[in-house]
Parts: sequence; structure tokens; C-alpha cells
Amino acid sequence: MTIRTEGLEYNILGSTVRVKADGEQDNALKAIEILQNEIQSVQLANPKLRPIDVAVLAALKLASDRAAVEEEYKDSLLSLRSGVKDALNFIEEVSPGPMKN
Repeated sequence: MTIRTEGLEYNILGSTVRVKADGEQDNALKAIEILQNEIQSVQLANPKLRPIDVAVLAALKLASDRAAVEEEYKDSLLSLRSGVKDALNFIEEVSPGPMKN
């Protein structure tokens, strides 16, 4: 990692990646950290792979993880909506009618 005044520079599998020092820097740094960890995991499991193969396998793993998170989010949202609907139905059942003056 090289620190420069305009941001940070990383070497990922032989490619230089520059991260500018702006409001999005924290997200970019987190993404680079996640990618580097996944690359390291793939390389440890398969030390003879070419860098391009490591990159593809890391990308596939991260895409798979993202798909799983999106599916879990969708399921959680549907469950929440169902719970809210059930709660509203229950409230309507147990609440007295509208107040009369």
C-alpha cells in the first residue's frame, strides 16, 4: 500500500487500484479489504492458481455472498410485511369500534 496526498494506492493481483480521498473512501477501503481477504483465502486454498483464476474465483464467491444476502433481505422484508399485516388485523379485531361523540 502506498499513501499519496490524493488518496491511497493498492496492488491487487498485480493491478494498481487508487482510492481517492473523498466522502466515499471508507466504502472503497472496506471493499478493498473484503476483496483482499477473499483473494488471500482463495490463494491459500489453491496456491498454484494463476492470478486471473484467483480473481475470477474471488469474484464468484463475493457475488454468491451478495446474492445470499439479497435473498435473506428479501425474505426478511416479506416476513416483516406479513407480521405487520397480521398485527394490524389483530388490532382491528380487538379494538373497540370508532369513538362516537
